[in-house]
Amino acid sequence: MTKMTLNFITSKINNMQTKTYNIRGMHCASCASTIEKTLKKVAGVQDVQANFGTETAKVSFDDSKTNPEELSKKIEPLGYSFIMPTAADMGMSVEEHVAHTGLGQPKEQKLAEVADMKMKIMMVMPLAVFSIFLMTWETLAVIGVVPEMSETLFEFFHHLLPIFATATFFIAGKPYLMGFYRFLRYGKANMDSLIGIGTSAAFLYSFIITAFEGSLSPFLNVENVYYDVTIVVIAFITLGKYLEVKAKIKTQRFFTMILIN
Repeated sequence: MTKMTLNFITSKINNMQTKTYNIRGMHCASCASTIEKTLKKVAGVQDVQANFGTETAKVSFDDSKTNPEELSKKIEPLGYSFIMPTAADMGMSVEEHVAHTGLGQPKEQKLAEVADMKMKIMMVMPLAVFSIFLMTWETLAVIGVVPEMSETLFEFFHHLLPIFATATFFIAGKPYLMGFYRFLRYGKANMDSLIGIGTSAAFLYSFIITAFEGSLSPFLNVENVYYDVTIVVIAFITLGKYLEVKAKIKTQRFFTMILIN
């Protein structure tokens, strides 16, 4: 083997880097799989191991062919991105920051995410409780446990639920709508996509029934709408995500205390 060949091999080895980056937008195992498949197609990437539990991706890449910024751009259309704090955020010089880019998610960003989810929970949970109350009443009325609603009360709730469902669908349900959109555009599905498909079907069907109630009444039972399903599903999925994020923060604090001690 010639000296020139040896120098080439040494250069290629020196260009390889393996770093772990925090990923924004990762919520399930499907997200991790999508990120791995997408990044492995990028020229210069040797291996990718994504973990949705820690919301990180361990990437081995040739820094002469690609870099963290380019890798992040590859997954941004799918709803994910590398979290790369600035040198000031990490208390480093510019040179140190270049060497450690991607390590550690800024605490402020995580707390802001939790605060946003908490606000949505406070909005949708009362609506979900109200919807469950109505569903329970209607079910018990069918089997004769409680009296049926009066016509006036039924009509009032019949017009109130679409308002509640619309607010829930477009505010708390925005991440799931975006998941549905990305599935249609890029063919990549995750948990958000599935929730978006299900709640969109329930909401749109109910909206059509409400808008064309007179025309559709000869063919369909226009009393059967699914606004309550839209509200309850989005509310409890959002609550589950909120509790998951809170648990991750507590776990990170616990391990940080162990490492410090």
